[in-house]
Amino acid sequence: MTQSLIPFIGVTGGIGSGKSMICRIFSCLGIPVFEADKQAKIILNENEIVKNSIKELLGDQSYTENGVYSPTWVKAKIKEDPSLIPLINSIVHPVVRQKAIKWQLSQKHTPFLVYESALIHSRNKPEIITKLIVINADKVDRIKRINMRDTSYATDINTIMKAQPSEEDYSENADFIIKNSNNDAIWPQIEKIYKSITGLTLLLLLLLNTYSMPTFGQIKAMTFNIRMDTPSDGVNQWKFRTKNCAALIKYNQADFIGMQEAFIHQIKDISLELPNYAWFGKGRDDGKESGEFSPLFYNKIKFTLLKEKTFWLSDSCEKVGFGWDAACRRVVTWGYFKENKTGKKFYVFNTHFDHLGKVARRESAKLVLKKIKEIAGKSPVILTGDFNATPEDEPMKIILNPQDNDSLIDAEKISKNGHYGPYGTFNAFKSEQLGKHIDYVFVKNGVTCSQHTTHSETWESKFPSDHFPVSAVLHLP
Repeated sequence: MTQSLIPFIGVTGGIGSGKSMICRIFSCLGIPVFEADKQAKIILNENEIVKNSIKELLGDQSYTENGVYSPTWVKAKIKEDPSLIPLINSIVHPVVRQKAIKWQLSQKHTPFLVYESALIHSRNKPEIITKLIVINADKVDRIKRINMRDTSYATDINTIMKAQPSEEDYSENADFIIKNSNNDAIWPQIEKIYKSITGLTLLLLLLLNTYSMPTFGQIKAMTFNIRMDTPSDGVNQWKFRTKNCAALIKYNQADFIGMQEAFIHQIKDISLELPNYAWFGKGRDDGKESGEFSPLFYNKIKFTLLKEKTFWLSDSCEKVGFGWDAACRRVVTWGYFKENKTGKKFYVFNTHFDHLGKVARRESAKLVLKKIKEIAGKSPVILTGDFNATPEDEPMKIILNPQDNDSLIDAEKISKNGHYGPYGTFNAFKSEQLGKHIDYVFVKNGVTCSQHTTHSETWESKFPSDHFPVSAVLHLP
């Protein structure tokens, strides 16, 4: 390998180990990632030599009449004969690695590159890879992750796992091992590896600390279901909570607050308490002032609103309407902003998924990903909201699917300083409700996180809302 090339660091591990998530963290740190498996899919459809070799091995049905690779057919063949896996890999991956070398030559201004692949182990490490990171996770956790993202694997997960290298094969002669079972802390392991590869721990810390200054792209985003105003709440009615909600926002110096369950009079009440903030949004029931809003408040001193709009969570999303089996009309409020001191531009979205409709929550998750891609493209994105779904529920699996290029990242999972506060975000005006982690801050397109918090402050033992606000200190790329 030519000495002048930027070092290529391999990231590998078995199916479900979490390679994609680890690589997305590296990507958030500004490290370019070559996704070998993604490139393999492109090559399978575009490289005629590879296509002919696959047909010769597996039959003409490996491709449709239009020449499109048929993963369903290939999966069925592999299920019948797992020994086909290494033969397929021997056809595709040499071409992938040739493409990786060309990509490596095109990269500049980065301390190293990452090569993500499930097929690297001690006996077949490509020459272009200088060091190897292996991701290990418990088998039970791996199977759960696989089923979360693709139930079509349900009957042959064990077959695929057996066909891949064993954990010992992966780990033998690995330069670094990241433990990624569900209870493992990831950030300290990433930081240690970054230091070992670059010797630049201080630089990394300085970089993150620099970004924590307001003039370098720091944003404190908060999601806050303020609870609608209803007399049935008794001592927890809105009139007793208004000033406390505003005080919490001001004390924590939130830049953006995505609210939920806010009626127009509640929005006006809280606006009087927050003179440095502006807001926008539409009533979900008529597109004007009727019904609940999912408004976005923002610090008008630090940020300029360039564009704003609202769409409904339904098939006809540009007009007022119910979506699928939803009990209520639901909206997404979004704005395109510029940070005044740096000129950096980014998008903020805010929403509230339906509390009853399971189909509505699932389809809303799909629609939100689609609309964010359509509206924001490759620009930095922040999404706040009450999703009425826990991390184990289908909507979250869709939004966070690491195999989907349109998916988002939970800011909590990439927080440099971890998470502070309760895990549950619903309190029913009583206490943290176990299993009720339903409010989130998500990010996309290079936005990083240094701090993540669930706020559980009380006044005379009373909460400002039946949800805890959740905030994240974020940094624009």
